[in-house]
Amino acid sequence: MTHPHNEARTAVLIAGAGPAGLAAASELAHHGIRSVVVEPRREVSHLRPRAKTTSARTMELFRRWGVADAVRRAAPLSPAWCRRVVFCGTLAGEAITEFQDVFGLGAAEHGLAAESGQQVAQPVVEDVLRAHLARTGLAELRLGERLSGFTAQPDGVACEIVRADGSTYRLVSEYLLGCDGGRSTVRDGIGATLHGSSAPRANLNAVIRAPSLRPATGAALHYWVVGTDVPGVVGPLDHDGTWWVTLADVGESAGTERTVELIARLAGRSVAELGIDVLSTDPWTPRMMLADRFATERVFLVGESAHVNPPLGGHGFNTCVGDAVNIGWKIAAVLRGWGGPGLLAAYEVERRGVAELTLASAVRNLRASGPDRATTAEKIQETKAEEFHSLGLVLGYTYAGSPVIAGDGADGPPQLSVESYVPTTLPGARLPHSWVAPGHALYDDLGRGMTLLRPPDSDAEAVAAFAERAADLGVPLTLLTFPTETDSARDYLLVRPDQHIAWRGRDLESADLSRLCGTTQPQRLAHG
Repeated sequence: MTHPHNEARTAVLIAGAGPAGLAAASELAHHGIRSVVVEPRREVSHLRPRAKTTSARTMELFRRWGVADAVRRAAPLSPAWCRRVVFCGTLAGEAITEFQDVFGLGAAEHGLAAESGQQVAQPVVEDVLRAHLARTGLAELRLGERLSGFTAQPDGVACEIVRADGSTYRLVSEYLLGCDGGRSTVRDGIGATLHGSSAPRANLNAVIRAPSLRPATGAALHYWVVGTDVPGVVGPLDHDGTWWVTLADVGESAGTERTVELIARLAGRSVAELGIDVLSTDPWTPRMMLADRFATERVFLVGESAHVNPPLGGHGFNTCVGDAVNIGWKIAAVLRGWGGPGLLAAYEVERRGVAELTLASAVRNLRASGPDRATTAEKIQETKAEEFHSLGLVLGYTYAGSPVIAGDGADGPPQLSVESYVPTTLPGARLPHSWVAPGHALYDDLGRGMTLLRPPDSDAEAVAAFAERAADLGVPLTLLTFPTETDSARDYLLVRPDQHIAWRGRDLESADLSRLCGTTQPQRLAHG
């Protein structure tokens, strides 16, 4: 019998419905583009929480899709509840030192972002995004199915899909996104290879029920225990006694009994007294790896298929979402007819730089948690600060140097500090956040195409001519005036759908829309 999907076509096939795949489908849906997502897992497992930090930047991207509030409602722990990380000898002892206002959980209050960060387990976010995609009606999740291989064609990618029962069918897509993780079929299919290194021994993640566990130092998001022979990190998943635990360097074979014993040592209490119920265990080995290529003309690696980094600092999940948004809006622009192949070619240039910065930070955080880890307050503060305070990296990464970024200052990006974020309107940077009214961000008014932000003293004729050029090229353009309290309102800024600045300057006629949109059409000057 012929399956109804046989020989079917779709604009975009997404292999994998983890954070990268769900985010890619959400970004495409944001622009009205349909996608098919194949995912072997029928259900999201909440016994393996994986990532637990959703950054302020990722929450801003979720805000674009209208899901930021849903993520916060679904999260058991609110940013207002606790913003503290504690280092201690055991959970029964006093704090050696602590970090306050961690993970950007107060970024919106400090005026740095439209959304603060959120502590929430990855499966909770995946559930929210699955529900969101169902509401859009633009993403078909084919659960229990996986991509087994593909072949490039002149007009698309012929993909072989395996169903749960072992039968197969063929699906032809215009674009294929490999969101299928560290063991990516898509990466293998384009001949790309991960390069890097792995830690010598595995760590062990566990989820436990221990309602009687009450750390002596009071509420915290993380408790780093450095006074035991096997150090570890413990943190709450909810307010009801469910905890996540990471045990360092225990290898692949620690059984339940050994796991309980090690957790009891972290707690500084006996096994009998603590009453631990182990819900799941998950060995994992820190890997520091980057693919030697991210893309072909129609196939793109997104998230951990392109880069794998240790989770310390909470950047892995968030970098996956950033990849997905970057390639998602670009594919949408091409399919809508206003973006060209230069946009797609810029994906690897832009996201490789972010992946390299993120990987370098994660490696430093891993090294600071290794065998030579600090145990004194002074050294802990010195070596661990960027793990918990990283808004410079989270909000300050730039796409300067991309072939589709131009304008005044495009060749001189600021030196990035991982810990400290300094807003800038240099081309390639994220547009600095500002509030237009209480609860209403400037970001909320940006268009889904290009947005021209004009200073209060802008030249009406020049703006009209620029808008005409955009219309001639089919580029959707939203016109906005800078909020009056914005400091750097001297220049015109052309802002992309991902809220990054594509061009900055005083002379609109010098903005080459064809280049910025990755097309090959010559620019038609306004006066000629």
